[in-house]
Parts: sequence; C-alpha cells; structure tokens
Amino acid sequence: MRSSSCRRGFTLIELLVVIAIIAILIGLLLPAVQKVREAAARSQCRNNMKQIALAVLNYENTKKTLPPAGRGYGWCRVLPGYPADAKITNQNGMVYLLPYLEQAPLYSKFVIDQAFANTVSNTWSSTYWPVGQNPQDKGGVLAGNAVTNGNAALASTQLPVFRCPSDGGDPVMPAGTAYGPGAAFTGVKTNYDFIVREWEYAYCNSWNTDGARRYMFGQNSDCRIAQVSDGMSNTFMLGETLYSVYNGTCPTWSYRAWVMIGIDPAGWNVSINDWSWGGYIPNPIVGRLGSWSFPGSMHTNGCQFAMGDGSVRFVSQSTSYNILMQMSTISGGETVNTD
Repeated sequence: MRSSSCRRGFTLIELLVVIAIIAILIGLLLPAVQKVREAAARSQCRNNMKQIALAVLNYENTKKTLPPAGRGYGWCRVLPGYPADAKITNQNGMVYLLPYLEQAPLYSKFVIDQAFANTVSNTWSSTYWPVGQNPQDKGGVLAGNAVTNGNAALASTQLPVFRCPSDGGDPVMPAGTAYGPGAAFTGVKTNYDFIVREWEYAYCNSWNTDGARRYMFGQNSDCRIAQVSDGMSNTFMLGETLYSVYNGTCPTWSYRAWVMIGIDPAGWNVSINDWSWGGYIPNPIVGRLGSWSFPGSMHTNGCQFAMGDGSVRFVSQSTSYNILMQMSTISGGETVNTD
C-alpha cells in the first residue's frame, strides 16, 4: 500500500492577513523606537550642556570672572557710549572653554590675540542711521588675518560637545558669506551658546550699559558671580538653538560674525521654539527656527537651558515672555521658577 502526503501552503488571503498584521506591529513599534532615540538624544544633549556649564564655572574658578560671550566684534554699530574695540578679533568666548572641555591641544593651536574671522563690516544700510553714525565706521582694526594665521581653518573642527544629536540640520557654515570665517573656509555651528541680549547685534559693547537689563554675558563682558544677585541657580547661563533658521544664522563655536551673538530667550518678544518669521509658514518638522538668537530645539515642547550653578533645566515653550526675561537678567530682583 502506498501512503501519500499533501503539503498545504498559505492562501493569498492568509498571506495578506499576515502582512497586514506585521505592518500594524511595525506601525506600533516605530513611534516607540523614535521616542527611545529622542530620549537618548535629549539625554546626550543635556550632558553636553552640563559639560559646557561646568567648563564655564571652572574658567571662573581660575580667572575669577565668567568668560565673555565674545571679543573684538568687527560688525557692531559704533555710537557715543558704544565704542568699538581697537582690535577686531571676532572671537566666540566658547573658545576659552576648550581647555576645560579636554580640548587643550586644539586651544593651543589658536592665535588668541589675532582674528578668528575677517568680518569687519555688517549688512546694514547706512541710510538707517543719522549722518555721522554710519555703521561702517568701525574705529577698530582687524588684528591679523584669520586665513593666514590659521584660525579660520580651525573653525572647521567638529566637536561633539557643541552638537545636539536631536538636530538633523547641517552643522557646517558655508564659506564665502557674511557668516564665514574668511575666504574659502567653512565654520562649524553650535547648538549651545551664551545667553546674551539680542541688542548686541547692533551696538558695540552694549553689555557695559545694559543696567537692569544686563544678562550674564555679552561682548567683552567680565561678569563676576557676585554681580548675579538674582542667584546663579535662578539665572540662565547657556541656551539651546538650532542649526537652521529662516532669518540670519545660528552661531559657530569658534568665531563671531554678523548677528552671530549668542541666544536671547527674551529677545524680539518671542518665545521658545518660535518657528515663524515674516512670510514663512511655521513648520517645526523641518527644524528651522524663525531667526538668529532664538532659543529652541527639536525636543518636544521646549528646550534646555544651563543655569548659572551648572544645573540643566528643560523649559517649556509655553513659558511666558516675562518669566524668560526674569530668568535672563542677573539683577532684576526676581525669584522665579520655570518648573
């Protein structure tokens, strides 16, 4: 006698059902994976800010003053009471933190007393200002040349500590623009910078005249901890921003150029994660803030700030303008909580 066996395969309907179930499971799994990835990226971003904040405090412990947001700007507006620097160096104060971020060899390559970028004028039209107050009248002289002294080449160094993994934008500043260090050299952007008043884009050395509106940092600032009478734990030190903006550009970690001043949480009367500018339709998906100096991130519903005591806080994008202003100034007499 012969025995026979019959192998039965999947029917088309069964196969389609299996595929549909797999697709549903993948659809449920992907958001969870994305959330895990963003949580890890946000944690790394927080750690980066913590490292930079501690570097600021270590700098202060050594120098007995907080670092400046930058030195020797060559594009600010010269007016009575707002003098230009005699030497134009266009430095971002982040460079002074390199030895405290395990980057002493890189720091030693910079020619500190010479230009980091060759920007010596801005894009403002002189028709905006009264006669005799032309913003092209700088008064200062470019100290050396960022291209020939090697500082421009160093600006293309990518350092993970200055990059937030959540930001998928282009970290490279194009060469040959008002935002580049000079000639064909590119710069590298930073997602973190000092808290400064956006007013600094126009007026030279305005930190010295800010009075009650003074922030912890500014051009040639030399703030001491004793001056932060609102308390270091209540005052913003560093903030987050994105590589891409509709208007202007975000800062680079090594040099300053036109409107690359830092981050102002209370500038332009805007809020955290403000995606709009002029005629542009707000679109947080593309990861592009409205303008330079805006605080923001690709984290959900807010961004992170490092406080003066070195702690890092997540601040909601629904936080009011008044609170952001109070947290930015160093001697307003307020005690506020963003939690």
